[in-house]
Amino acid sequence: MDLTNIDALPSDLRAVAVVQQAIAGQVIFQQGEAAASFFIVRNGRVKLERYTDEGRMVTLQVARPGEGVGVVGLISDTYSSAAIAEVSSQLIRYPKTALMNALPRHPALAETLLTMLSQIIHSLEIRLELRDIRASHQRVLRYLRYQVQDSDQNIITFDRPLKEIATDLGFTPETLSRALTRLEQAGVISRQDRQIALHPSSTA
Repeated sequence: MDLTNIDALPSDLRAVAVVQQAIAGQVIFQQGEAAASFFIVRNGRVKLERYTDEGRMVTLQVARPGEGVGVVGLISDTYSSAAIAEVSSQLIRYPKTALMNALPRHPALAETLLTMLSQIIHSLEIRLELRDIRASHQRVLRYLRYQVQDSDQNIITFDRPLKEIATDLGFTPETLSRALTRLEQAGVISRQDRQIALHPSSTA
């Protein structure tokens, strides 16, 4: 079920869907806030951040068009992270209660939400794996390889500033820059602006 296409939804879901605009930097919901709604990104980009007890920020997800925000909140009383618009974005908000009540009537809705939850779990697994790689250039290389694993091309075009990528990887921008330079000097990658070509036959 395409939750981004309101006009094609069943009437009960169409009646409760609300289009919501968010400017860059706007908080969609806070960590610990009562989970009252589920969101789909129609355009733009929304980052989910969680703060640990030590005050460290961890990026859990970067949601792009067609992806859900607040999926975990459907099975929890509160949001486990904060959601912040990285750029000017448009979202569709669905009240949690209405969405959950619609599940028995629409099996395709349950399948869609389950797929989104599976994608989030897979993304978290990758992030945990990357954090266990100590050498910065090896961590960056593994990250790049994940970016192209489902593509026929070995070219990555970043839609986010490299400083955001660095934060996601647990680096300072300077550390990421040095890691990319090392990979480039080793012939593993080539760079032009925000585009990186990965040379699969090379090793770092």
